[in-house]
Amino acid sequence: MVVEIVAVGRINIDMIMQVENLKSRSQHMLSKEGQISYGGSAANFASQSSHLGVKTGLIGCLGNDTYGQMALKHLQKVGVDTSQVLVLDKHPTGLFFIAYDADGGEMVIAEPGANRFLDKRVLEEDYFVGTTVIHVAGGFPMMTQRAAEVATAEGMILSLDPGRAAAAIDYLEIIRSVDLLFVNQNELRTYFKVSPSEKNLRSFAKEFPGIVVVKQGRSGAIATDGFEYCTSDVFEVPVVDTLGAGDSFAAGFVTAWTRSENIEQALHMANATAALTITKRGAQMGQPSLEEVTTLLSEYRVSIKRITDTFGKTKRRTQRRRKTK
Repeated sequence: MVVEIVAVGRINIDMIMQVENLKSRSQHMLSKEGQISYGGSAANFASQSSHLGVKTGLIGCLGNDTYGQMALKHLQKVGVDTSQVLVLDKHPTGLFFIAYDADGGEMVIAEPGANRFLDKRVLEEDYFVGTTVIHVAGGFPMMTQRAAEVATAEGMILSLDPGRAAAAIDYLEIIRSVDLLFVNQNELRTYFKVSPSEKNLRSFAKEFPGIVVVKQGRSGAIATDGFEYCTSDVFEVPVVDTLGAGDSFAAGFVTAWTRSENIEQALHMANATAALTITKRGAQMGQPSLEEVTTLLSEYRVSIKRITDTFGKTKRRTQRRRKTK
């Protein structure tokens, strides 16, 4: 199967609990609401990309257990190509547990499980024939470097969303190969020592070939290639669960930008995709279709016809860009 985008990273089962007060210790607590759902940053991205109508593949690791079988079937059901997902017999599927209370406190416990072995995977270069984008989600130093090498050799777009706990990546080395960089404000400061002012972001974006996209939660988002500088406010929706919103945001941006190379439209589409995602509990349960995203944007008089018109046609392959400094 020829895919347009390949996502690389974690596949998890998410366990979400709402409790009265997380400050209590050594106490039995009952959850007001609980849910088990599908997650993992790369799986979230791949699922959302597929919902938007993009042929998407996923490279990751699962355990050969009940949770792994469930996750694999779910991904296949939504149209993700899982032929490159490695199922490991002696290791469990990754688990991500989050408990939160009414005061906004949260506790996160992650059991990487089979995800620990992603950095040992060998990328099959034949799989990338016809692929436009490699999107790496998460802090996998060796896999990120391999993806950068493949993207450079094959002229593909390298998209990177390192997320939290990704300090082990050699950013000074890898940034020269990155075309789309997704970070929040904390990650921008921690990994790159850059504060999110317009001046600083423009200067930072000129240091590498592509675009830096800053996710700001309720404050919207910013994207710049060092020359063009765009902002997008959030779209007002009932907020149920923000888990996975950043991954849906990245999928929306990549889908739009590879079709239009219009930063502003891509940013609006990313925000709309994330907005619809957070209207339901679970990282993947609220992921919208392209039609749903288009409908929301039309309510705000934002047209993405240039993007939607590319579906069902032979899409021109976006080439890696190099900016004139």
